[in-house]
Amino acid sequence: MHHLQYSRGHIKLFPLPGTETYVRHVARWLVTNDLNDIRKNGFNLANYYFMDEDEAKALKKVEDNEENLLDFLTNYLIGNFNFFTHRNGAVEVQIDDSVRRKDIYIFHTFSEANIVDYNCKEKHLYLADQELLLYNTLDAFLEAKTDKISIFELNLGQARSDRPKGRGSCNLRTFFRTITANGANHLLVYQIHAPRSLIGIDLTQTTYDNLSGEGLLKKYILRAFVKDLDYFENVVQHNWVFSSVDAGGKDMAAKFAKSFNVPLVLVDKRRNPLTNQVEEIIVLKPENLSIEDKTVFIVDDMIDSAGSIIDVCRKYKELGAKEIIIAVIYGLFSSPAEERLRALMDEGALHKVIVTDLITLKSDFIKRNPYIHIADTTYTTARVLQKTNQGLSLEKYFLPLNARKYIKNKIMKISENE
Repeated sequence: MHHLQYSRGHIKLFPLPGTETYVRHVARWLVTNDLNDIRKNGFNLANYYFMDEDEAKALKKVEDNEENLLDFLTNYLIGNFNFFTHRNGAVEVQIDDSVRRKDIYIFHTFSEANIVDYNCKEKHLYLADQELLLYNTLDAFLEAKTDKISIFELNLGQARSDRPKGRGSCNLRTFFRTITANGANHLLVYQIHAPRSLIGIDLTQTTYDNLSGEGLLKKYILRAFVKDLDYFENVVQHNWVFSSVDAGGKDMAAKFAKSFNVPLVLVDKRRNPLTNQVEEIIVLKPENLSIEDKTVFIVDDMIDSAGSIIDVCRKYKELGAKEIIIAVIYGLFSSPAEERLRALMDEGALHKVIVTDLITLKSDFIKRNPYIHIADTTYTTARVLQKTNQGLSLEKYFLPLNARKYIKNKIMKISENE
């Protein structure tokens, strides 16, 4: 029976630099779900995880202590790398675990990170280093005779260069070609910057799943800010509106407004054609809708330096909004984003910023900016991996969210069981 659980072989997660904390949380969820299944069906724990004799003996020593057991199995699901730094700065990677007959998931991010290599040398990895490291890692798995390699891309930075301009390059197209050439069978990502750019993947070699990142934000907003159906009907649907940052974000904002069944407000920025500076911001809304005393959610796929959003927040303050909340999937917070957002907070033109944990933020940054709320995505990622391994449908992760149904079937049921 347990062979149905791991139909593509035992799941093994390999975190590349910058993804370690995220992967540990995903592994913990996988183990928690597995233990529920194991105990419910009376499976043998060692057999369930395809452990060899030595691994089974090590397991026996911790089986009687729940916390030690969770830690042991979490570590068991996570693979390890060794890094070697050459004098010229090049980094090589070596896999420390056997990967035969395993369902491999490499977690990667286009965010800067630090490593300590095999010789205890410290190295800071920039975005170009991270890209090369991924390609070298794929090559290492090919050498290790891995049957199937999946990449879980937490922050696909190359997606912002998704179309060639004139005779210019297209970074995302190069990325797709290179991961395919180096043996990647499957790419998973939460909401790529422009879905049309996925046409650049050779589907005969590398399949993909472009999961709904906006769905993660919607669920977090409902869990964090909406108590029950009464609050949803009497507060949310009377006092909330969803807004885009600009004309390009109207589709995403429209999906939020539809899920919550609240008004949609669009922002049109008029720029000076000579300086490219925003000269006027026009809020497009239903004629009978007033922004005064409303809670405005400004939604987008990412926040980088916050340059696009500051004038929008100030415009809504000028129109009398009671609360202004930014909700984005990827929080890059490049300089001078922190200073700009703090200025908005001081002016009363911003109250909260919601981001996902797909980009790891430093603890001191979070402490300095307590208005930032982080939506955990690791449980959903764990379920996606389990379903992928079992060959089950991922349809629910692409469908639009119905807020009313989610409150009734998830939030209120959890409250009743507590």
